[in-house]
Parts: sequence; C-alpha cells; structure tokens
Amino acid sequence: MRVYSGCATDKGIVKKKNQDRAVCHVWQKREKLLAVACVCDGIGSFSQSEIASEMMTRGITNWFHGMEALFPEEIDEEVLPKDLEETVTELNELIHTYRLRSGIDIGCTMSILLLINRNYYVFHVGDSRIYLLRSNLMQITRDEVSMVEEDGRIRSVLANYIGKSSSLWMNKLSGDISEGDRFIIGSDGLFKKLSWGDIQTVAAAVNNDQNAQKACQNIMSLVMGRGERDNISCVLLCLSS
Repeated sequence: MRVYSGCATDKGIVKKKNQDRAVCHVWQKREKLLAVACVCDGIGSFSQSEIASEMMTRGITNWFHGMEALFPEEIDEEVLPKDLEETVTELNELIHTYRLRSGIDIGCTMSILLLINRNYYVFHVGDSRIYLLRSNLMQITRDEVSMVEEDGRIRSVLANYIGKSSSLWMNKLSGDISEGDRFIIGSDGLFKKLSWGDIQTVAAAVNNDQNAQKACQNIMSLVMGRGERDNISCVLLCLSS
C-alpha cells in the first residue's frame, strides 16, 4: 500500500499574515509505512499566534526525522504513538512557557494524523479537523468549542488549545486503514465553505504525489473563490494499492 500526499497553507484573501502552519512527512519501504501530518491554526485573537503554530509543526517535523532513522529496525509500532504523545505534551509545555516568559499571548489548534503500517492514530486539540473519506465522509475529530452569549449574541469560542496551560488534555483515537482511504486535514478556514461533494470530486483522481498536491491547491482555491476570509490549510493523504 502506498500513500500519496499533498500539503498547502495560505493566508487567504483578506488577512495580512498566515497564522496557520501545515506539515506532512511520509516514509515508505515495501510493506512498511510511517507518515505524519499536522495542521495548526493560530488563535486569531492573539496577534502573534503563528509562533505557536510554527513551534508545534517544527517540533513534529523534528520528531518524524528522528523516528524515520529508527523505524522499523530499532523502534516498533507500539512505541511510536506513545512517543509522539510525549513529544506533543513537551511542545505544549514549551509554548506555554514562552507565553509566560515573553508576556505575549500565543496559542494554536492542533490536528495530527499518524499512519503506521495498517493503522492510523489521531491527536487533536481545538477546532481544526480531520476527515476520513471511505464510502462516505466522516469527521473523525471533535470540535472543542463552547457556546457563549455576548451582547445578546451566541458565538463559539475555543474551549481548548495548545499553550493554554502547562498541562494538556487532547482527544486521541485510532483505527485501521485500507486501500482507497482518503484523509483530509485542515484548519477551520478550509471547511466552512466546503461540501462533501467537493472533497469527493477533488480527491477521487489522486494517484501520485503531484496529483495530491494539486488537489490541495484546488480545494483551497475553491474555498477562497467562495469568499472565505480566514487563513486556510489543507493536507491530503490518499492510500492506494
């Protein structure tokens, strides 16, 4: 089984800078597979939250390169998810410490997808999302938001994010992967104006990395063309025979 991947992020059509970050790394050899993808969306009400997004995604990239050198001969599948969880916890502590020492409020969401051989693992904080496209489209993460009333209006606010506290609570889940699976990971700016049909159409024809990258760009262009004002990030991983 092979994985084809694409990864893109953009400040969008309105905002002056991009507080999102997105990374995707894949190693595969014969029947062995190791891949990690992460999307972080900086908290918009904090003016420098791209710092948190960058610290998290850079840390995930460093983790992958360290594990890539050890997998599968010196480290096995059981250890990898636990090690990644510990890394995320440490990165959250670093980001929280940065907040305290600098006096600058920063924070970000985090959606991580880890693929190891025939299994997937998810680590999730906030309201970025991971979807799995099989016979239908399933959101496999849960938006961590609360509804509050302000000036007579009901609005949603993030209930959890990276850097909020020195201790971290995150949603975790795992499952099997199959040939034909499509995973799409994105910041909330990607999904507000995107339909199930859009994803099905764009992702259906992916059969190499170039197609996957083009699919990410097409999805983002579609959303921006519909007037989305937020930063936008998209990662696509497609499993094929």
